[in-house]
Amino acid sequence: MVTERLRRRVGADLRDGADLSEAEFTVLAHLVDMGGDARPTTCAAAIGWDSSRLAHQLRRLERRGLVERRGGLRDARGSSIVITDSGRSAHRAAVGSHLRAAATWFGDALDDAALAGLDGALRALEEHMRRLDGDGPDDGRPEADEHEEHGR
Repeated sequence: MVTERLRRRVGADLRDGADLSEAEFTVLAHLVDMGGDARPTTCAAAIGWDSSRLAHQLRRLERRGLVERRGGLRDARGSSIVITDSGRSAHRAAVGSHLRAAATWFGDALDDAALAGLDGALRALEEHMRRLDGDGPDDGRPEADEHEEHGR
């Protein structure tokens, strides 16, 4: 309940301050972090979305002129999503709004000790999920440990 309320509040502030939805900001931020372009499958995986959700957001961002799809920039195997100059401008405008909203609705409520505790808890959960998903060197699933003990 609390996380959803925070998302709605931060999303509303982002929309009011920069005319971007949280999802649009997420895609633009990923593209900026990746140097301006990415393959759709890589982008979806990095954000943690399925390909249909990303495709929907890309259509919206393309209509607004914030991204373009181009044939394989890095190789000939597939298309890439490329952030446009307008997309970079929208992202820059949104960063300040996003940080202010996060501070207002989230950061101002927690002191340093609470933030450190939350950081530790979230990192532990992330590592646990990676193990369960098989993304780490030891996936941590009980059946995996059992197989290793029996030499399988």
